Amino acid sequence: MKPVTVQKSTGDVEAFDAEKLRASLLRSGADPATADEIVRRVLREVPPETSTKRIYRLARRHLNRLHHASGLRYSLKRALFRLGPTGYPFERYVGEIFRNYGYSVEVGALVEGRCVTHEVDVVAVDETRVYAMECKYHNTAARTSDVKVALYVHSRMRDLEPVLAARHPGRAFSGWLVTNTRCTGDAVRYAECAGLKIMGWRHPRNGSLERMIEAKRLYPVTIVSGIQRGLVDRLVQRRIILLRDLMELGVTDLMATLSLDERKAKALHRQVNELCRCDD
Repeated sequence: MKPVTVQKSTGDVEAFDAEKLRASLLRSGADPATADEIVRRVLREVPPETSTKRIYRLARRHLNRLHHASGLRYSLKRALFRLGPTGYPFERYVGEIFRNYGYSVEVGALVEGRCVTHEVDVVAVDETRVYAMECKYHNTAARTSDVKVALYVHSRMRDLEPVLAARHPGRAFSGWLVTNTRCTGDAVRYAECAGLKIMGWRHPRNGSLERMIEAKRLYPVTIVSGIQRGLVDRLVQRRIILLRDLMELGVTDLMATLSLDERKAKALHRQVNELCRCDD
């Protein structure tokens, strides 16, 4: 294996980790042989100094050719960025994730705290737990949530806890910071010390955002190429947030909802059905 150094979106430089790339390909649904072949192809094509963005683009191109549905799933991180430009679609999407895990969910809830009134991005409740969540959406991987964000969120959750705990007796309360990128090391350390839950990209290891999505195939509508930025809000307003929601629309509905001509609507319909069928 030739030595390759990679510049990350944060500007940090590290040695290329072939196993990390292979693991991401396997998570997208590629079989081991396909993942190994793509790693070999990427290594042949990248220069000694490259970027994570270039590696991602090369891997996605080869995955699309060898296993189209897995190639679409590999686009998950980019699909989350395309939920913008505002944070509202991301809040609704997080709500749908927890609803599919059995929680009763309210998005944008006005809750009177002990001291002041808060608009809580997501409140999720099940038989034993109540979660109050602050969602931080970023449109690039370089943007992170730092310790100041964790401090701010934790302060709000302390004001909300006695009210929500009294409203849902017998349930354990947790405050959450949910982001589509990462939190800084100080933010994570503070959260662990203060009892604030953090869920983001690759964190925590066994309950990260992408793992919750992939475990139940809860892909956002933006994972397919036919969904342009300007159409996301229109879909969210109609509660069409998950890819499986989009699958329920026929070609005629797609034409009307997204202002597509018949050819584009049929192509989008094929993409959606192909990805939704691939659950193995």
